[in-house]
Amino acid sequence: MDTIHIDVANARQVGLRFEAFPDALYDDLRREIDGLSAELFAMVQAATPVKTGRLLSQERVRLFTDKERITGYIDIAGEGSGGGSDFAKAAALEYGANATVAVSAHSMRLDHYWSYKLNSPVSVLVDAYSRPTTIAQRAYERGPLAQIQPQVMERLNAVVAKNVAEANA
Repeated sequence: MDTIHIDVANARQVGLRFEAFPDALYDDLRREIDGLSAELFAMVQAATPVKTGRLLSQERVRLFTDKERITGYIDIAGEGSGGGSDFAKAAALEYGANATVAVSAHSMRLDHYWSYKLNSPVSVLVDAYSRPTTIAQRAYERGPLAQIQPQVMERLNAVVAKNVAEANA
C-alpha cells in the first residue's frame, strides 16, 4: 500500500512565496502607475490651451490606492458651481460647446458711432438679445490619454510578467 507523504517545509515555502507575490506585484504596479500618471500629466500640461494660465495651474495628478485598486487621476482642482464654474469651462474646452447665451438688457456709454468719433459720450440702452457661442473641441486630456494608452497596457503587462517570472524562479 502506498503512503502519502507531505513535505511541510516545501508547502510552507510555497505558501510564503505566494503570500509575498501579491505585495511585490502591488508595489511594482503602484510605482509603474505613478510613473505613467506623471508622464500623462506632463503630456496633458503640454496640450492644455493657455489664455490666462488659470486652467494650467488647476490641473493636478493624483494617485489613489487601497487593498484592491491603484488608480492614477489627472483632474482639475477648480472652484465655483453653476454655469460659471471652472469645471464647466474645462469641460467646454475638452469637449467643445455649442450654446446660446442670453444677454440681458443693459446700458452702455458710447464715444463713437461706427467709425465716427462723437463730441461727447452718449448713454444708450441695449435691448436683451441671444448670442450663439461655439467653442471648438480641444481634447487636451483625452488626446494625450489616447496617445499613451497602448503603452500603458504594455508596461503594466511587463510588470506583471516580471513579477510572475521572479515568483517562479
